[in-house]
Amino acid sequence: MRETIYKDDLPPEEPKDWTKYIWGGIILLFVIMVAIIWMAGHIKPKTSYVRAKHILIKFSPNDPADRQRALELITELKQRIARGESFEKLAKDYSNDPASARRGGDLGYYGRNSFEPPFESYVWSAPIGQLSDIIETKYGFHIIIVTDRHLTEVDRYELELDEKARKSIEENKR
Repeated sequence: MRETIYKDDLPPEEPKDWTKYIWGGIILLFVIMVAIIWMAGHIKPKTSYVRAKHILIKFSPNDPADRQRALELITELKQRIARGESFEKLAKDYSNDPASARRGGDLGYYGRNSFEPPFESYVWSAPIGQLSDIIETKYGFHIIIVTDRHLTEVDRYELELDEKARKSIEENKR
């Protein structure tokens, strides 16, 4: 005679162990996150940007004595920096730009066409880390140091063309 086996007579099934699948998923997510972070560091920005620091000395354009005072002060500050004094400390103590003065003259990052033309021209063409000559804008006198710059391929090409044109004009003048 055949014995009938009922479901209740069987030993209970062991629950399925999902641990290895959960850890596999966690490791896979970690690898994907690392890959995304690594790739994000290699993406080139689509716009050019520059970072600079400056010291601004304002003057009244209608007062020649005030303009002369500002010019003498900015000249003295430039000489002090050239002798080795801290740009950041002098910016905090003397700059008339309250937003950047408290950060040691740091303006942060800006795109093209963000500054007055003489200032703009300097920050996009000057060597990184070089102290500028005194630059005058409608805001006053500036001394500037460019601390970082990124140019897109298009902007880099345009600057090269401008430089070639400038050299060609200078050679034709001779």
